[in-house]
Amino acid sequence: MTEADNELNSSEWFGAILRYFWYLGKRDFNSFYNPKELRKNVLIGYLVKIIVIIAILITVIYYSQK
Repeated sequence: MTEADNELNSSEWFGAILRYFWYLGKRDFNSFYNPKELRKNVLIGYLVKIIVIIAILITVIYYSQK
């Protein structure tokens, strides 16, 4: 197992969990976390990670200039 495998797995989990919460638990979690939905989960997970990193960078830059 490499670092890239871990990155893919964490993105898949974040995506599945966010999609589950988006539907307010009305659908079973296993309907999101399966091989058929892997691509959607990974894309959503990567987007969320990128948004969080950008938000942290903006916050650090904003408070470091004060």
